[in-house]
Amino acid sequence: MKLKAIHIFFILYLFGLFYILFLYNRQIDLSWLVKGGWDELVELQRPRTNLIFFRTILRYLQTMNYATGMRNIIVNIGGHMLLFTPFGFFLPRLHSRWQKPLVFLIWASIVMVFIESLQFVSLSGSFDVDDAMLNVIGAWLGFLFLRKPEEIERDYYDREIS
Repeated sequence: MKLKAIHIFFILYLFGLFYILFLYNRQIDLSWLVKGGWDELVELQRPRTNLIFFRTILRYLQTMNYATGMRNIIVNIGGHMLLFTPFGFFLPRLHSRWQKPLVFLIWASIVMVFIESLQFVSLSGSFDVDDAMLNVIGAWLGFLFLRKPEEIERDYYDREIS
């Protein structure tokens, strides 16, 4: 398979994403493997894990009155969506199977849960369903708004005729 420019840019995007999600101001720590195994990991991550939708987002919105509140909203909510918008641009261009909206959403969701799981086990972040949801929304926005104009026009006319 010959690498096209889109493949190279996608690989560069993935390297940048890995750096931001796992290395920038973070440290990968796998010491839990020898200290106590899975139980140790769960205890270390318990305070930082969120399995309830909108808990983290509501916490950000509640701090809006404070000096750093608006910064938290922009960085955390907007940052998650913006960080994964290119994912929604690249994935449908890499293979035709990811051009179908439902297939794209399913794969994007799987990838985001996988990323959150890697952050959990590497102690470089936490597992937060709100982060995964915001990442999927960002990818979806990239999927919808970064399409070629002729694809958007074709979809519009296909819906109008049906």
